[in-house]
Amino acid sequence: MIINNIAAPFAFMADYFARNYPLSPNCPMDLPLSCRNETVIPDTCCFEYPGGVFLQTQFWDYKVSHPISDKDELERRLGPLNDFTIHGLWPDNCDGGYQQFCDNSAAIDDVYYLLNSKQFNDDHSSLEISGKDLLAKLKRLWKSNTGDDESLWIHEYNKHGTCIKTIKPECYKRWNPKSEQDLKKQSVYDYFRIAYNLYKSVNTSAVLKERGIVPTTTDTYTRDEIERALSDGFDGKRVFFACDGFNAINEIWYYHILKGSLLGEEFVKLDSLYHGRSRCPETGIKFLPKGYMPPNNRAPKFRGIIRMGGMPGELIRNGHWMIGKTAAQFSLIESEYGGYLLRSNAGYCGFQADQQLSCQKSLQQAAQFEYEDGYIGYSGAFQWGAYEYPQHSSQSVVYHDPERTADYNFKLKFIKK
Repeated sequence: MIINNIAAPFAFMADYFARNYPLSPNCPMDLPLSCRNETVIPDTCCFEYPGGVFLQTQFWDYKVSHPISDKDELERRLGPLNDFTIHGLWPDNCDGGYQQFCDNSAAIDDVYYLLNSKQFNDDHSSLEISGKDLLAKLKRLWKSNTGDDESLWIHEYNKHGTCIKTIKPECYKRWNPKSEQDLKKQSVYDYFRIAYNLYKSVNTSAVLKERGIVPTTTDTYTRDEIERALSDGFDGKRVFFACDGFNAINEIWYYHILKGSLLGEEFVKLDSLYHGRSRCPETGIKFLPKGYMPPNNRAPKFRGIIRMGGMPGELIRNGHWMIGKTAAQFSLIESEYGGYLLRSNAGYCGFQADQQLSCQKSLQQAAQFEYEDGYIGYSGAFQWGAYEYPQHSSQSVVYHDPERTADYNFKLKFIKK
């Protein structure tokens, strides 16, 4: 009798959540944190792998192409004048690398109509926030530096959201087999909802202001001052921040690991895992006010050739390795969404099956590369390789090879011309 009395409230609560939150995950309570497991956990609806590190990334877009005196217009372009805006929610791998554009079948080409659909705007729904209200938040706080905000949202979901295993449609179907909702749409809604919630958890501008770091065209700050301020505002954890070509703060990355499904939103703060350069100097860092016009507002573009670091030969126009042939000219172009695009006269460069580097006009998806200390990387790794050594007039396929499994390993050195 006592046992029944104790169990009754739990049974009632289980029934309540099943009726009011039918897509909530039902995962074991004793799961380890992501990236902290000692054995393989195959349940990808309850445990995020390989992308178990979640970055909540924020922009400080201050640049305009022409003077804007109207504050309302400036805010429409750059977001709230005193707040950082959302860049994205990224699932990085436990080793610091990351996947991207993981599932073409889950890719989207619209956010506006999706969030305005009846599925997320039913008056009798138990949603945390309606689709229309969420869309209003995105319009205000998730801004693109090109002015096309929805294109940035689509890009972020297709590049990063499709790599999050615990919000796959089949997981929602598991939580409620009788659901008649469009579960692909549900994944998109939850990605943006959770990204917005995690963004709200840290007010970067307020954290910096508390330490006397505010937007200004006259004062500068040291890297140590900014690092200490951000760490104090993130429970003592190390926070990554980056600067642009004007030595001005333009991005902040907050790292987390996760317990259970992303839908549970049980994030645990983590020290930054990024070991690359932030492009911020030790001293003289600027925090420029929104609306500031730098002397040159054009996106950097470089031309040059690509040599194999530690090996003879160069990349040719199709992205293959060849020795004894005139090196192809490549353009390294700063992408509007971060990173760099790589292009030869054969077309943009990206990847075919098994991480084969390819440059051609028919390529479905141009990759976003990284450029650091003169070397080209991808997904946080700068190791490349080939399984065959090119001889005479032959050419070898080049692979992105972070695990160094290929027979010949090298880095791709971009030589500016």
